[in-house]
Amino acid sequence: IATCQRAGIRTIMVTGDHPLTARAVARQVGLDMGSRVLTGAELDQLTDTELRQVVGGISIYARTTPEHKLRIVQALMSNGDRVAVTGDGINDAPALSAADIGVAMGETGTDVAREASDLVLADDHFSTIVNAVQEGRLIYENLKKGVRYYLTCKLALVMINLVPTFLLVPVPFAPIQIILMELFMDLMAAAAFSTEKPESDLLDQKPLDPKAKFMDRAMIASLVTSSAGLFIAVTGLYLAAWYGTRDLTYAQTVAFFSWLIGHVLLAFNMRSGRQPLFQIGFTSNRLMVIWAVVIAVFLISASLIPGAQAVMRIVTLDASRWWMILAATIAGTFWMEIRKLITYQQKVS
Repeated sequence: IATCQRAGIRTIMVTGDHPLTARAVARQVGLDMGSRVLTGAELDQLTDTELRQVVGGISIYARTTPEHKLRIVQALMSNGDRVAVTGDGINDAPALSAADIGVAMGETGTDVAREASDLVLADDHFSTIVNAVQEGRLIYENLKKGVRYYLTCKLALVMINLVPTFLLVPVPFAPIQIILMELFMDLMAAAAFSTEKPESDLLDQKPLDPKAKFMDRAMIASLVTSSAGLFIAVTGLYLAAWYGTRDLTYAQTVAFFSWLIGHVLLAFNMRSGRQPLFQIGFTSNRLMVIWAVVIAVFLISASLIPGAQAVMRIVTLDASRWWMILAATIAGTFWMEIRKLITYQQKVS
């Protein structure tokens, strides 16, 4: 119950027992003790409008009937709340059916309650509901992280190819390189984000507004700023190599290797939205680590095998160029870690 309160989920007890019994149970389980107990007889004296006005401040109801439970659910929903109801008996069926989510007990619940519900708890534990909330939030958050990363890479890739076109210089990637980039980015990154573990403050976040857009302003702003760092790093390295050597294959090699390294570093950075990377652990997502190792092996192999160089339109780079690539891609992607670290320290303090 305390976890639900931290997560912005309000727990309400509706019982047919005596008010003193309801108050004693509420005290034991940690329900809001600042709330008065509203009885079924008092509910009968309230109109639907009056009930909607007081229902937001009452967490304990006693001596209630199935009709009272149904009225409470309807009043909460009329106020715009998303309501989940738990129950096990026949008398809970109307409220279970009317709620946004009806949750019946699997071990002790009646058949009527199960049929009226959307979910059935196999173990009858309230903590299972909390775990389900965490799992749902994690799935949504990981989906949003994956989409944000994918769109960030696409936006950066468009800009990287657009600027040289405006400058009347060759595009920075050969067709075979684009195919390989898409292969690494689309397949492995999507799978890696789906296995990301929850951030420690996941259940400290308030519930999302059901009417809120998936692509909200914060996400759009993150797409622009995140893609800008990768775009500046790769484009700067490519143009420096092109204008410095006038060797297209060499310049495209610099751009190709910069992109592969940069988009891996960006993925690690985007694993968390609020916590710094050192807090969640650089190696905590094993699939993403494997993905990064595969790309590292690919880069080393492509740099050393002559046959691979001919197929992928790349050449061997000197050590100084490698250092430039590493410095630029780290600066272009991990600047966001500094921002997260500052925000995190402000929350802690």
